[in-house]
Amino acid sequence: MKYGIEWTPGIVLLGAVVVLPLAPPFALIGLVVVALVAVAALVALAGAVLATPYLLVRTVRRRLAERDPSTEGSGAHPLPAAKSVVAT
Repeated sequence: MKYGIEWTPGIVLLGAVVVLPLAPPFALIGLVVVALVAVAALVALAGAVLATPYLLVRTVRRRLAERDPSTEGSGAHPLPAAKSVVAT
């Protein structure tokens, strides 16, 4: 049985506890990277929230436009053409 995966979080935590205090510039770089990832995630979330209604409406309109004409209709039929009466 291999326990490598179970030990990985401990090794990463130990490395962070030992290495980052010894090298403050690396800690600062890591903090900046984490902050940029968090900002990028927030921007992506905001974009998704703003784009969802537009995409939903566009999809519904496209599907309604592509529907089969024989299945459309709510029972309302156009009036029959008027017959022409010839006066004698």
